[in-house]
Amino acid sequence: WRAAGRAGGAAGGGRAGSMAALVAPGRAWEAVSPFVAPAPLGAPAVTSPSVGSPSAGLPKMGHPCKFGITDPISLQEPSEADVALSRRMVEELDRGCPQESPEEARHHEAVLQELGLVVTEWMAEAGLEKGLSEAEARRSASKLLHLGSYKLGVAQPGSDIDTLCIGPPHVSREAFFTSFVDKLKQQESVDYCVPSPDAFTPIIRIKMRGVSIDLLFAKLVKPLEEGQNLEDVVKDDDILRNMDDKSVRCVNGYRVAEQILQLVPNAATFRETLRFVKCWARRRGIYSNVLGFFGGITWALLVARVCQLYPYYATSQLVNRFFRVYDQWNWSKPVMLCEIEEKQNQPGMALFKVWNPKTNPADRQHVMPVITPAFPAMNSTHNVTETTKRILLDEFRRGYESVKTVEADRAEWAQVHEPFQFFRQFRHFLWLEVLARNEEVYQKFSGWVESKLRILTKQLEVASGMVIHPNPRRYDLRGADPAWPLGCGMFIAMAFFKDQGAFVGQTVDLRGHFHHFVDVIAQWSEKDTYNGQFLFRVKRILVHQLPDYARDVVEEGEGDKKRARPARPEDGAASAGEQAKKRHVSNGL
Repeated sequence: WRAAGRAGGAAGGGRAGSMAALVAPGRAWEAVSPFVAPAPLGAPAVTSPSVGSPSAGLPKMGHPCKFGITDPISLQEPSEADVALSRRMVEELDRGCPQESPEEARHHEAVLQELGLVVTEWMAEAGLEKGLSEAEARRSASKLLHLGSYKLGVAQPGSDIDTLCIGPPHVSREAFFTSFVDKLKQQESVDYCVPSPDAFTPIIRIKMRGVSIDLLFAKLVKPLEEGQNLEDVVKDDDILRNMDDKSVRCVNGYRVAEQILQLVPNAATFRETLRFVKCWARRRGIYSNVLGFFGGITWALLVARVCQLYPYYATSQLVNRFFRVYDQWNWSKPVMLCEIEEKQNQPGMALFKVWNPKTNPADRQHVMPVITPAFPAMNSTHNVTETTKRILLDEFRRGYESVKTVEADRAEWAQVHEPFQFFRQFRHFLWLEVLARNEEVYQKFSGWVESKLRILTKQLEVASGMVIHPNPRRYDLRGADPAWPLGCGMFIAMAFFKDQGAFVGQTVDLRGHFHHFVDVIAQWSEKDTYNGQFLFRVKRILVHQLPDYARDVVEEGEGDKKRARPARPEDGAASAGEQAKKRHVSNGL
């Protein structure tokens, strides 16, 4: 099954439902067949329950059901041992990656209510300026909607809260990024307010009473009718008719999160599994859409698909299957929660681009497609490169091997998501620093640099003999440069391997790549506006030349208060970096 999954799906290439006639009602193929069952659209074939699942006798089966585009792989229900293992997993997760406390949740809710009042007041003022009566202006003002982790119910302490402001037709995007920004800056509770109106997805980043909020804006094409509920209206595709592209991208953040919750069999189990996966991804250094890894929405989509394939599994079983499914997934096939809808022939929908590799050449270049469920369907992983795909697959494999050791009672759950020791795995680094005089410049310039890092990594990918490993973490300077009060350090690791073409005495000239990247950074549209208020530095260094603020993180265990127990060699859970050392050119290139 392993070879078949890598080469292009299960033997026969059929879907899970294609052999339903061979299975007794209420039975899952996985539970009764000694052979390899056809897997759904890119998923690996599965031959047996996970370690710790009931395998003796006839396991209990749930009612037949279907979520998503295929029948489930298994309808098996968890055993008492599975439930106990899941309980232990959640307990350890609560200690290592806690959710926000009730006090924090109440504070966040109070801040969002305060922000909502500011939005409502501003919209009413905009309506009066357009000649609306006070009653009409008040009625047309919409409330804030939540997106992302907050909407999905998996927000972590200190994480940003994604919110969406949906304005009536008489409120323009320009007004949102001018008069509304001015109003925000007048609020004593707002620590800073940084608008980015020219971003691909325009956004206002604010900090209000210590809470970081990312605020998006979408403009309705027609006003809500009397008695209509905004949340219900937004769920309907008709709201998109003749809507501008930027508004569609913003409003679809809410629509995608809403559909994910509707398309999973059990929202509570989905949330617990997603919490574990997000914690794992952050600690393993693979949580970043902008750098070519996976972002929050992608991790949610991947977990949701596994929940669809195993609708009755407990959390620990779903974590096992998460790693196993995506380690073996045939990535020439997309991960989808539902069928892709084509509505471009309908009035007001003609200009929307739907992900379709058959008609769009650019879509055929996507290496790990994970498709959003809301119309117009988009690939949430278009930034993934061959380098980040390699790292992701290595981590999926490591995660699966680690979970098996936990199920065999030879390790704790903390081992699965122990932090990746970035500075201990590599000896050569590109060291980038972004420096700024104030918060506004720092937020804008650091975002610009981070958004362009993928250009540098794609150039470095082609260097003969060299393999790179981007690190998505921003390292606080901790006052390292008194001349610049704000800033961060970013690092890209480099390694040289014989099987990649490296050889003793090889010279690797990176100056051309550096110069090109610096030229790209210099194209920042606001560089003249903030002249003298920002600085960008890049340098190649060895591990002993790491700045103190990075060394401190190494000593602290890559930023964790408590380092997880290291993997034992016999567990077979060595990281990609540890395995790579065995193939490393020995002269210290």
